[in-house]
Amino acid sequence: MHALDAHDVDCRPCDNCCGRRRIAIPADLYDRLKILKEALELKEGTKIPMCRMIVMFQDFICQCMGYVPRRPLQIKAFEELISRDIVYKSRYTLTRLADASDPFTAWSFIELGLRAWFIAVHRLHNAQPRISPADFVLEFLGKLGITNRFNFAWGIHELLNDPDLVEIVRKEGRSWYAMDILYIKLNLAGDCRKAGYKVPSQVSTTMHLPAILVTLWKYKQCLEELPNVGTV
Repeated sequence: MHALDAHDVDCRPCDNCCGRRRIAIPADLYDRLKILKEALELKEGTKIPMCRMIVMFQDFICQCMGYVPRRPLQIKAFEELISRDIVYKSRYTLTRLADASDPFTAWSFIELGLRAWFIAVHRLHNAQPRISPADFVLEFLGKLGITNRFNFAWGIHELLNDPDLVEIVRKEGRSWYAMDILYIKLNLAGDCRKAGYKVPSQVSTTMHLPAILVTLWKYKQCLEELPNVGTV
């Protein structure tokens, strides 16, 4: 990740760039555009607005400039960012995923959790994402070899609701809605490790959501290969 030290570019001389009158460009990208801008100014013998450089490379730049995350200014808001969107976002997502009534709803909670985590991590590091949250979700699925996102979500939902395969430990509360998942015990993790799958015996829901989903998916793939488990 790159530090955000963004430069605010006035796009009015070019009418607009990336559909906006002003745009924040990350410092590392701005410095490279400035080198090209100075070279063109030397060749043409006249000053060139920075927005012209953005328009010139808009096919590459604009798709990455849709969201420039910034850290909250107040300490309380910064604490809420870390707590809600990074530390406990996984706990909320998995709890709702386990309770989902259908594949579409199950996937909706996963997609919401992944997008929120992606944005929050960049805000935490004060960094400009190089891809959009939507593209991040697609890359995440692609790296796992998943072609049907609804089957992926429902598969994890079914795993979380099978007491023979996992044991879910929930937070005690007065209502079921408040009983978030604290951690998940993978009952057959030992058998998976013998089969060559590196899965832990227990998954805490304060881990990063992508890491938890990858672990549960690997565990599910392992179960499908274990004798007398994958056929159940």
